[in-house]
Amino acid sequence: MRFSKNISPCLADLFDVLADVLRLRMTTSIDTCLMTVPTMALRLPVVVSLTAHGLMIALVLLAVWGHATTMPLHVVAPLPPSTPDPPPLVTDARVFPNALTLYSSLPLKMPAQGGALPVYVADGVGINFLSLPDIGATYRQGNAEWRVWPGQALETFIVRRWLPEYPHGTDARGAVSVFLEYLITRDGSVKVLRTSGPPAFTGAAQSAIERWIYQPLECENRPCEVVTRLEVRFNSEFAYSGISR
Repeated sequence: MRFSKNISPCLADLFDVLADVLRLRMTTSIDTCLMTVPTMALRLPVVVSLTAHGLMIALVLLAVWGHATTMPLHVVAPLPPSTPDPPPLVTDARVFPNALTLYSSLPLKMPAQGGALPVYVADGVGINFLSLPDIGATYRQGNAEWRVWPGQALETFIVRRWLPEYPHGTDARGAVSVFLEYLITRDGSVKVLRTSGPPAFTGAAQSAIERWIYQPLECENRPCEVVTRLEVRFNSEFAYSGISR
């Protein structure tokens, strides 16, 4: 017995095959996309960061370039030369012919590049530090304690000295000596305690000596105040000669 059947494809069978192919293609594409999404998600922040930094660098370069090209040029004038120090004043060696030291109003310094040192002399005025019989003695006044010390021993501590000027207009002739006792305070300033001599001359000497400045002094490793005495001699013969100027 034979059985026969017609299996010729129809149009519906063709549609079914095409539908299966499309379904398989779409499923494969979706799976592929799902597999690549994590990698893209990891790269996206890096790309965004690099892009942002590039834009910021470009903006900064544009701003700097614009500022550099539009900034005006300012011509700075050279500074004037500094004022030179005044020449030092020294006491007149003729007033104390046997003195070993000439006292100056400024520390004597030789010029940096050699040459002569300009010096002005206080005509007719000389300073002589006295020898003190009570050297080293200590005086106390209230809470203050003073040590008596010779002025020439304190020369290395002097910072500024101002020399007296001869008081013109007086009737004195020849040499006039005044004596002063002064205190060097804790901060190095000077205060005249006592004077002896004609008022015009003691006033000239006191006003100058109270402008002296010393470095702060120490005795036995503690700050101290020191008392010393000196003689200022004025001589009209040399004061009016004017030969040093």
